[in-house]
Amino acid sequence: MDKGTLPLKNLLFLLLVSFSLFAQPKREFRGVWIANVGNVDWPSTKGLSAARQQQELIDLLDMIQRRGLNAVFFQIRNACDAVYESKLEPWSEWLTGQQGQSPGYDPLAFMIQECRKRNLEIHAWMNPYRAVTDIRTASLASNHVAKVRPDVLLSYGPLRILDPGRPEVRSFVTRVVMDVVRRYDVDGIHFDDYFYPYPQTGITLNDNATFAEHNRGFTNRADWRRDNVNLLIEAVADSLRRVKPWVKFGVSPFGIWKNRSSSAEGSNSRGFEAYSGNFADARKWIQEGWVDYIAPQVYWSMGNGSANYTHLVPWWSENVSEQHLYIGHGVYKVNSDANWRRPMEVSNQIRYNRTFANVHGSILFSAKTLRNNPNQLCDILCQEVYQSPALVPAMPWKSTTPPPVPTDLETELNDNNTITLTWSYPYTLTSERDKARYFVVYRSINKASIDLRTGLSIRAIVVNEAGKNTFTFNDTQVSPGTKYNYTISAFNRLHNESKPTDVVSISTTQRAVEVVEEAPKPILPLASQLLAPITPHEEPTEAVAAAEEEKEEAEPEIAEIPTTDSEELLEVFPNPFNQQIDIRYRLTEATEVSLYVYDSHGTRVGALVVNKPQEVGTYSVKFNGQFLSEGAYYARLMAGPVQKTVKMVLKR
Repeated sequence: MDKGTLPLKNLLFLLLVSFSLFAQPKREFRGVWIANVGNVDWPSTKGLSAARQQQELIDLLDMIQRRGLNAVFFQIRNACDAVYESKLEPWSEWLTGQQGQSPGYDPLAFMIQECRKRNLEIHAWMNPYRAVTDIRTASLASNHVAKVRPDVLLSYGPLRILDPGRPEVRSFVTRVVMDVVRRYDVDGIHFDDYFYPYPQTGITLNDNATFAEHNRGFTNRADWRRDNVNLLIEAVADSLRRVKPWVKFGVSPFGIWKNRSSSAEGSNSRGFEAYSGNFADARKWIQEGWVDYIAPQVYWSMGNGSANYTHLVPWWSENVSEQHLYIGHGVYKVNSDANWRRPMEVSNQIRYNRTFANVHGSILFSAKTLRNNPNQLCDILCQEVYQSPALVPAMPWKSTTPPPVPTDLETELNDNNTITLTWSYPYTLTSERDKARYFVVYRSINKASIDLRTGLSIRAIVVNEAGKNTFTFNDTQVSPGTKYNYTISAFNRLHNESKPTDVVSISTTQRAVEVVEEAPKPILPLASQLLAPITPHEEPTEAVAAAEEEKEEAEPEIAEIPTTDSEELLEVFPNPFNQQIDIRYRLTEATEVSLYVYDSHGTRVGALVVNKPQEVGTYSVKFNGQFLSEGAYYARLMAGPVQKTVKMVLKR
């Protein structure tokens, strides 16, 4: 093949992701890791007061909620220690600065409470084997395993790990996991990629004695080591399903299982292999059904020459069929090299994921990077791929039983022209698996039907508070003289959805229209309101709403781009359009350009170009309205200080 020619599948992908609006999936896993080891994400430093630590967690979770994510992976055990009240292991040093010292509260219990308020899944993230990161500098509590049972540890340079080959180690780790599961209402148990140590030059792992005593008939030590890890994964999976079958179990292994050079079943990559390097056979865990999800750490860019993102994701997709596959993204690498300096790198990775039916979502490492927003990472994610809220995908192998349908849905128009919804949920359910955890409010406008298949119809997520039978939601994002249609469904902790209620409609009153130039930014309610209307869109503008009135049309007020000839600076064709429309614009001077698409209520449904420097010339962008309802839409071009808007009509 000509080196200058792109492979067909890559070319098709580029055509897909360049400018088309991708469908916003109704269900998509959107997680983020929160690490405490080394104070990476939280707490910001050792020794903070309990109140300060709690406030930092609240701030992190508020940020995560605003960014449109729906799950957190909270590190609670990194080196045989605990970020929760435990009788088995000492308090983590990363809380107070002294291992074994209580921080004055239970961080895991606090985290669960705060995640419930925001309707975020919480997965308890544990490292199964690491015991002491650096024995030379460690100050260990008297009840740490390295003090109590040094005989069950292996040395690897300054690192100490629990010996995976010893039966009592497997029993102990499983006991620690189940102690957490029995006492805390976590949604999942999560292991990371640290099993046997990552190899280092000049260091040998000496497990000769264990191999001699506990080889179970194995003669090949590598196979034996892999089986040691397999036995732990199987034991944890079996224990979880016996005690709390709704708790999910997953692992985030290194992103390469095997290279194709090592095995015909491996991936098209050249890099460290988890299979032979730290003896993690993730493919077997998937095949055996021991894990509910696998989250490989595909921490490479789409331009990487040795481990290319677009080579590894297809491999994982082909090897995961029944369980969930979440791709781990190394967002901490943003700005680390030329590939990671591309503003759209992470958004394009997520778009690429969506082209694979077996990829159910993403997990980002880590929360600190989201908070710091390097290279406008989070802003672009919200504009490009997380415009609409997403619900966690259901796991039908755990349960398909839906909760009962909410009842008595009513709407009321308030004096300030907002709409209040009320509904009842009078059921008393004893099964933790089947209880309603939250409600989803769906909305459509005027004659449009409510599409329950995508996230675009989701108006709000309302948390089910214990002891309440009646719930309300106040919809303030409404326009005058408009008909709104609502329906509500309930979801249980495994995200099985009830049937929706009957649709209830209500119209707001018409009032004088004040034309505004730019829609205001949304202010999202935080957890104290027990609502999560995660719609990172522009607020409706009365000018755009008024444009849909049959008797009088008014285009949004805009500043025209100066022109030197009669050629239009912003054109669309064909117009009306059936599914796809070409948007063409011309620049008379080099400037920074943004191009967005809004529906008739001012909600942004497409971010086609975002703050991109462009030279003088004519540009063509394709907008795909496949998953949108019929009606009027508006393309808005912002080129430097001037703007141009054109109306487009979608007809089926």
